Amino acid sequence: MRFEVSAAYALGVALPLGETLRRRTNFDNFHSYVDDFIIGGLLLYAARAVTTHKRNGPVLLAVAWAILCGGLYGSFFWQLFSSETHDVGGLSNMTVVVIKGVLYAIALAGLFLASRSAIAKQSVD
Repeated sequence: MRFEVSAAYALGVALPLGETLRRRTNFDNFHSYVDDFIIGGLLLYAARAVTTHKRNGPVLLAVAWAILCGGLYGSFFWQLFSSETHDVGGLSNMTVVVIKGVLYAIALAGLFLASRSAIAKQSVD
């Protein structure tokens, strides 16, 4: 299985699970809680569409990765320049920056690879 598809399955499960473990019952920023469930669902749906060879699967996967990249951009850079010493989940700010940085790198790689695959499939069809 290609990296961008297997990573979509993995992050589709890991993002909502990780956010639930991180925030527990802290619903102060409800939108920050829910967005991981939405993008997790989009990644799983798109990865499944690619796996089952749906015609629009590669484009859906590229779009899901693009949405994740857009969301992580603000989140990562806000965390990077935050003056807070600890995150809402109790982890040090630097730990959260590293985690979000790794996730952002995976998302950018997924976007690049999924886009390349979608463009290649378009030129074949």
